[in-house]
Amino acid sequence: MIGPLSGALFGGVTWDLDPLLVQLGPLQIRYYGVMFALTIYTGFFVWRRQALRNGESHVFAEDFLWWGVIAIVGGARLGHCLFYEPETYLKNPIEIVKFWKGGLASHGAALGLVLALWLFSRKYKVTWFRVADYLAPAIAIAAGGVRIGNFFNSEIVGRVTDVPWGVQFLRYCRIEHVPVAQCLPRHPSQFYEFLMGVATYLLLTVLEKRDIRRAGSGFFAGVFLVTYFSFRFSVEFFKEFQTEQLREGGPLHAIEEAVGFHFTMGQWLSVGFVVAGLVLLARALRQAREAFPVPTPTPEIAPEPPKGPGAKSTAAKRTGKRK
Repeated sequence: MIGPLSGALFGGVTWDLDPLLVQLGPLQIRYYGVMFALTIYTGFFVWRRQALRNGESHVFAEDFLWWGVIAIVGGARLGHCLFYEPETYLKNPIEIVKFWKGGLASHGAALGLVLALWLFSRKYKVTWFRVADYLAPAIAIAAGGVRIGNFFNSEIVGRVTDVPWGVQFLRYCRIEHVPVAQCLPRHPSQFYEFLMGVATYLLLTVLEKRDIRRAGSGFFAGVFLVTYFSFRFSVEFFKEFQTEQLREGGPLHAIEEAVGFHFTMGQWLSVGFVVAGLVLLARALRQAREAFPVPTPTPEIAPEPPKGPGAKSTAAKRTGKRK
């Protein structure tokens, strides 16, 4: 159930929601699962629109769905296991495949998508930069939306705060064995990450309308990486620590001691993506805008396949691979 409001809107909220939405016998439907499915669908819709807008075929646009799902789920799970709890999962590798127990990392999902885009681009004989540009706004929306699911789960909470909009996550306190009387308000960092996904999407939309560079240059992928992961780096200052391994002599501990400042694992990973985004931006801006001609959009609705002799070959020409 949802706990009572401890004040007016933005005056502090007590949050205590059962993450289970519906149970039908052994079948359980959770809020997080619903939000995850919705964000995957929304992201695919944005990807499909971008691909068709840039003249790709319906087969090309729709084939990426399962590539994306496998990349996101597999990459996010491996990222969590290897980035945040390597000792635990390397001792019990069978636990890695039990993704339903929780534990997904956005940085791992990003790496999984990088690999999936490379394989997908090879299949359709287009550049990695082209498909990455198509996917950038879709990932911005999806990365933000899935954080609402985290809020429903009372997980990936923020640090203790006294800001007026702080949230008292009672379920989180129970899991951490914190008495209710000592369950202090925390930053709703899940909403911060939702807002940064929306902001990144809006920025990409504005830049596309201004026609600074076109899809295929890697410009939009670069803007996404720099913007989203800069936000991600900043939000880490408000999130509860998920790992202490760097403070216990991890591989980056020496660097932290040298600079006199401790980063979280999420911040270290974000730095790498920001640098990659800057490289993509520099590459894209060195190329003339005219190097990527204005595409001829593909209709949103696929044409009916022709009937009669020769229909198969004609249909293949309309929906086949990009040459």
